[in-house]
Amino acid sequence: MKVWMRCLALALAITWLAGSRHALACACCTNEGQRNVGTVALDSGKQQQIESLRFARRAKLFTGEADVESVQGIATPSGHYDMTAAWRDNRLVLSFRDNGGRTGTLALARPASIAMFEVDPRNGRDAGQGPALYKEWKLSAPASATGVFAPAAGARHILTLIVHGHGNSCTDANDFSHWTLVMQGPKANYTLFGELVTAR
Repeated sequence: MKVWMRCLALALAITWLAGSRHALACACCTNEGQRNVGTVALDSGKQQQIESLRFARRAKLFTGEADVESVQGIATPSGHYDMTAAWRDNRLVLSFRDNGGRTGTLALARPASIAMFEVDPRNGRDAGQGPALYKEWKLSAPASATGVFAPAAGARHILTLIVHGHGNSCTDANDFSHWTLVMQGPKANYTLFGELVTAR
């Protein structure tokens, strides 16, 4: 092969490789005004991401301007809890203990679907390949509750776990930094929240 043909082949190969790397990197790129909102199947990949989340050990009860005692659905409500979380038999079990030693659990069965909310908040924050998206993944299922949370153990109570954070178009567990747990039903309506521990 002539020298000029070898040079041309080499140049084309370099250009192709560079383009391939750029295309791969931009699979995760974001764009101004981007929105991805909907409900999809909770497949094995998303389930793996959810199961890899690590919860910090402190949880707070949301009260807003109200008193803690006014919260509906907790036998002895407390503003703060120590908490542990673990997956058992396809359920996420959250165990709580207040400062007085009173305990209770809230369990979320693995649902068939997950609600996703990923949008450009247009706040100027950059993820390196476009604006950093604000993200929420939301899982809802009939509530299972024990101990101080037993008032929500009956039918028609729904427990929703929301994990939220920021990142690009390729979501993984490290994008999420905080969690919110919402209980809704005829005898219990309250919100607990806290932080996630990431590997970053």
